Amino acid sequence: MKISIDRKVMLTLSACLILFTVLGALMGRVVAVESPYSYLKLFNEALYLIVHNYVQPVEIETLMDGAYRGMLEALDPGNEYLSADKYQKAALGQTGGAAEVGVSVSKRRGYVVVVSVVAKSPAAEAGIRSGDLIISIDSRSTRQMGPWEAGQLLRGKAGTKANVVISPLEGGGRKSLPLVRKVLGMLPPSGALVGADVGVLRIPAIHEGDARRLDQAIASLRARGAQRLVLDLRGCVSDALAESIGIASLFISEGTIVTVTDRYEGDKAYRADGRRLAWDKPLVILADEGTGRVCEALAAALRDGIGAPILGQRTWGLGTQQRLLPMQGGDGVLLAVGKFQSPSGKEWNGKGIEPDLTVEGDESDPGDPQRQKAIDYVHGLSTAPRRNAA
Repeated sequence: MKISIDRKVMLTLSACLILFTVLGALMGRVVAVESPYSYLKLFNEALYLIVHNYVQPVEIETLMDGAYRGMLEALDPGNEYLSADKYQKAALGQTGGAAEVGVSVSKRRGYVVVVSVVAKSPAAEAGIRSGDLIISIDSRSTRQMGPWEAGQLLRGKAGTKANVVISPLEGGGRKSLPLVRKVLGMLPPSGALVGADVGVLRIPAIHEGDARRLDQAIASLRARGAQRLVLDLRGCVSDALAESIGIASLFISEGTIVTVTDRYEGDKAYRADGRRLAWDKPLVILADEGTGRVCEALAAALRDGIGAPILGQRTWGLGTQQRLLPMQGGDGVLLAVGKFQSPSGKEWNGKGIEPDLTVEGDESDPGDPQRQKAIDYVHGLSTAPRRNAA
């Protein structure tokens, strides 16, 4: 007798339920497995009803894929289920190609959403902004994918097109945009002297070696007469934790920079690395909703450690440390296994960091009013010595 695939799934789930119960009884832990048993039973019932009552035949693989994704995203939008081939690519660090459209993405309201946009990138030139939903990529709905997969689809060969459908945060509606991928070089920190004594340091992202580059940029500004500094972290998204600690250590002589909480390994505090201080005068942080991950950790460390105020907008709230974990069948999950905490013990995952002074606007606005407000603000600060980190 031929057994259908849905019947096989039912039998497998039933066997698992029996196994859970028997093992629990044998080990004297029936109570401990009672809750997972009841949930698995409900899942089994729901799956049975869907397979046998849905308006059209159900692809079990599609259904289970959706269940995996929903379970992971319910915990954190950055979590992601990866099939075997995708897991293998992620484990090897392979990308969809050298060219990109210039966005960092997350998940929100069920769709992939733009966190930040690289200046002068194809996405920026098309008018895409932080908070815009990406409804589809090359006719594939982003409801069925996570941030890692979306990021891979947006990459490819230089000159090829990524056809995206965007739902703008402002204005509503939907628009189709053909974005021509191009190779975007690494954008290093840059410094500019505004007026007689205000230096503006722009960090578009954090890459390996940026602490050294920033040290050199600060030295150049000091030599030109800078007495006050604006650190512009707008649109900065990065996972380079070690480099962000190095950057923070240019301003903080000692103490905790960031703590990563881990369910099993415990809390791990990362302290200033003891390098020579590059700056000990007034400092203001400029951040916006495109500021995420270790760039948020940097802003929080400077506020807690030396009292540097944050101006601009609430940051995005990407405050987890992720790990790629394998599954027995070759699949895998990208899972949040740790949370970042500021030196004062505050978390920002999912809610962002609230600025000390809210300044609306965008760096693409004429005259960049956010940047000008930060310059005006830091110009009014005293040059008295500051405290060290706690």
